[in-house]
Amino acid sequence: MIWQVIGIFVIAFIANMQDFLGSSFIGRPIVTGMFVGLLFGDLTQGLIMGATLELAFLGLMGVGATVPPDEIIGGILATALVLKNGYGIDVALTLVLPIAALGLAVKNILYVIVFPAMTHRAEKLIEEGKIKQAGNMHLIASFTRILLMTIVTTVAFAIGSNMVDKILDLIPQAFIDGMNIATSILPAVGFAMLINMTFSKKVAPFFFLGFVCVAYLKLDMIATAMIGAIFAGIMYIIMSEIQKNKGQINVSGEEQYDDF
Repeated sequence: MIWQVIGIFVIAFIANMQDFLGSSFIGRPIVTGMFVGLLFGDLTQGLIMGATLELAFLGLMGVGATVPPDEIIGGILATALVLKNGYGIDVALTLVLPIAALGLAVKNILYVIVFPAMTHRAEKLIEEGKIKQAGNMHLIASFTRILLMTIVTTVAFAIGSNMVDKILDLIPQAFIDGMNIATSILPAVGFAMLINMTFSKKVAPFFFLGFVCVAYLKLDMIATAMIGAIFAGIMYIIMSEIQKNKGQINVSGEEQYDDF
């Protein structure tokens, strides 16, 4: 148990540094699920749960001053508690949003109370001419969030791992069954959202090419990716030749113009 708590602390600490390291996305459930799976000796289930929870958080993002539920604490704790107690993906989906809401509450305390106080302190330091100390307040604020969210995640795992059964007893079975059905729907919704953001006339042929390869030719992902890479290489060669010929025509036209 103690090694699991230490492992969760390390994973949460690294995951909460994703913005500090330049938006590295190491705190996304699809990444943390892998590490939690390794911690509990079940990499396959960790990857499956991480990918499923990633789809659940795919459409949750901060707009303006809004703060979405925290995907870091939600992804880590939901995966860890489920793997520790031997439950399935449907239970992970049931637990993830309430746990993520806990992270949201902690973040709101930081953003509403702690960080404004640090900002006012930095302003006073600037007025006193202590520019370096004022700049350090930014680093202190960043590490405060990282450390606090890491501690909350670790403590919640330590005290919550024995309470999962009690929580599940309070949740109606119909709700858990509904989340199990949602597990099958989420991948389609997630891919539909990605297609909606990236779909255009230029990529449409490749999309339908992949669909035909999978749906009608029954090819696996690797074979489909190889075919897509081959078609992309052919398109690159064709476009290179077109640009080359276009350049030669322009040069020829300029020479004729000079002779004239």
